Amino acid sequence: MAGLLKILNNPLTLLVAFAGVWYATRDFVILTSTIMAFVTLQVVLEKIVYRKVPTFLFGSWCLLLPLGAMTLIFRDPAFLQWKFSIVHWLFGLILLGARIIGKTDILKSLFSAASPEIHQIDNIHWKRVNFYMAFGFILLGFINLYIMRIYDFDFWVNFKLYGVLIYNIALTSSALFYLFSKAEKVSNKDEIQA
Repeated sequence: MAGLLKILNNPLTLLVAFAGVWYATRDFVILTSTIMAFVTLQVVLEKIVYRKVPTFLFGSWCLLLPLGAMTLIFRDPAFLQWKFSIVHWLFGLILLGARIIGKTDILKSLFSAASPEIHQIDNIHWKRVNFYMAFGFILLGFINLYIMRIYDFDFWVNFKLYGVLIYNIALTSSALFYLFSKAEKVSNKDEIQA
């Protein structure tokens, strides 16, 4: 069961399922139903296997159910499209709120897994990366609204499949590149002092 959950929790699996259903049917009702079923299966398996559902997945699922249901009831994909913006705005606001109110960097614990060296970087650099990523997610929510309003649903699906993937890779890679460049300076400073 845990192996199946690993496969289902891989974002690439959702991307492949999303693309497969869309390109096979070109029907947003079937696409919405598939996404709702897929994410619901993820939530149920998380609860069964780990007895706990990750907060981000649970929050996304809680938005998906009513907005997906409204998409199905009213036969209007706008509700599903809005969910994408809302999730990215919330993620950006959570990053900002954690930094401003809680004085914690959520990204520090996530990115430190990539390399222990970047954990030792000065807090000012973590603050910059946190704001950069937060505003990047908020901007992506607005870009989604622009694409949603100006272009047709087929273009939006391609944007969500390819554009968002490229955007997120560029956003995360540039943040990590910045952090690694600061980590090199920290390690060089430590070598000079030794």
